[in-house]
Amino acid sequence: MEDRKQVLAKLDLFAGLGDRELTEIAKITKRHRLRAGEALFHKGDSGGDMYVIVSGLLKAFSTGPDGDDVVFRLMGAGEVTGELAAFAEGRRSASNVALEECELLMIQRRELLPVLRQCPEIAIRLITALATRMIRLSESLEDKSLRPVSARLAKCLLTLVDRWHEPAKSGGVRITPRISQGELGDLIGATRESVNKLTRQWSASGVIQMRDRVITIKDRAALEQLAEA
Repeated sequence: MEDRKQVLAKLDLFAGLGDRELTEIAKITKRHRLRAGEALFHKGDSGGDMYVIVSGLLKAFSTGPDGDDVVFRLMGAGEVTGELAAFAEGRRSASNVALEECELLMIQRRELLPVLRQCPEIAIRLITALATRMIRLSESLEDKSLRPVSARLAKCLLTLVDRWHEPAKSGGVRITPRISQGELGDLIGATRESVNKLTRQWSASGVIQMRDRVITIKDRAALEQLAEA
């Protein structure tokens, strides 16, 4: 359990909690691992568990009647998934698939609710995380309705690099998750061909660099201008 407490303490969601709160959460967590490409759950599945991501990258999406995916978000360390169905005792509203190897902590609803009653600070953290997600989803829907593809792609890249980044040896800042053009298209509601055309143009003008699904932001100011166009 001490190991799980240390893991929880390093996550933004639980950072700063006291020893009592961390102990209570650690007691009810179970480790869960996913291979790249493995599904955590599918839309429509019954849900009684929520998951805290320790490492790796998950994609939340829904597949339409035409077979096309609508991607709602990418999730990394410290984020929570599955809590909607867990709290409402309903069915999963979206599918979750690992884009890379993931480690998660699973928490069952029947064990979580008593802890939330005893530790209001944890409940507040979860409510804040859920509210933040709803705001991001609303912004995403607005962008898809009102912004051109180029502005949506630029904003998406800025969001990704702000969340997951490291300095690139060749200069600039690299987005640490490896993301394909198809996945970028899914995120912004555009075709892979549209994303390919824009990334080639931006690479040629020195705004970004994209090789083998590794994206490096070379000129952030230029990308910010594109996002506001």
